[in-house]
Amino acid sequence: MMLNLKKYLCFILIGSAIITSCKKKKTENDTKTEFQKADLLSNIGTNLIVPEYQQLLANLSDLESNYVLFMADKTDLNLENIRTSWKSAYKKWCCVSVYEFGPAMNEGLRNAVGVFPTDTVKIISNTNASSYDLGSASNMDAIGFSSFDFLMYRKHALNYFSNSSTYTQYGLNVIRKMKSEVTNVVNSWNTTYLTTFKSSTGTESTSAFSLLINEFNKTFEVAKNAKLAIPIGKKSLGIKRPEYIQARLSAISLDLLYENVSSLQRVFNGNTVSGTLGIGFDDYLVALDRGTLSTSINTQFSAILNDINQLTLSLEEEMNTNPDLLDNLYTKMQNIVVSLKTDMPSSFGVLITYQDNDGD
Repeated sequence: MMLNLKKYLCFILIGSAIITSCKKKKTENDTKTEFQKADLLSNIGTNLIVPEYQQLLANLSDLESNYVLFMADKTDLNLENIRTSWKSAYKKWCCVSVYEFGPAMNEGLRNAVGVFPTDTVKIISNTNASSYDLGSASNMDAIGFSSFDFLMYRKHALNYFSNSSTYTQYGLNVIRKMKSEVTNVVNSWNTTYLTTFKSSTGTESTSAFSLLINEFNKTFEVAKNAKLAIPIGKKSLGIKRPEYIQARLSAISLDLLYENVSSLQRVFNGNTVSGTLGIGFDDYLVALDRGTLSTSINTQFSAILNDINQLTLSLEEEMNTNPDLLDNLYTKMQNIVVSLKTDMPSSFGVLITYQDNDGD
């Protein structure tokens, strides 16, 4: 009788454990299914992408207005005004460059406004010509934001503007081309694509969610490689390549790098420029029981941004005076790649499909 009672109690304990285990698993699964990717895309599309594209367009309109004033009165003060407007617009471009899919991809926006370094010989040839096609592939590295780094910051820049109407007109044409293309992108988001974006939650390579993850990683690699690794010699056996520095003459390369990385962290967290909290990749990782990965990515992003903030000189000056600091920054940017490019997409069930030469 005692033996049967013991068996009975064992059965009850085992049964209770099984029920408890099932309940725990059910609760965990319920937590996972509660997360809606549509909410994530809605937040990023509505509160990050559209407002930031609209701000870029406003910045370009401001640049155009100041440039027209400068054309009428070519003074040092007015030149400085267009430089200031250009810097603001260029920084905002670094915030929206991660959204190179949908309307931006259709427009070829990155090639139209974001190519660097500039082909200065080609720019000079264009400014001396009576006609040119700014939409041709051959002029891709003679237009966009980077072209103004040369036009406005070359030695005796004011003299070139003052002495040549074709030189001055070229700058206006480049601005208006950028403004036209950004306008097309903004209109597409406002009329149809935002609705498409918010509902495209699948993991197939053509879904908006998958495209966002891919462009997120691609943008980080551009920041890591083109904006840092190549200039400091990480891709050329230690030989420094200052001619590849983004915005070399204006010396705002590190500012642009900071904006780039900062915008990626905002997208990761789903937070707006003003600091309003929203649903982002971090929340999805937590819902998938990958909270440790989410915390690690945020910690690494913050460490990268802190290192950039510690660099008080221009990138070219830092290359000559503080190469160790740049090496440490590059190492931190390299170390986060596995988390961003492998661990996070794998958790989301997204395949990285773009081709790169990163070597990681």
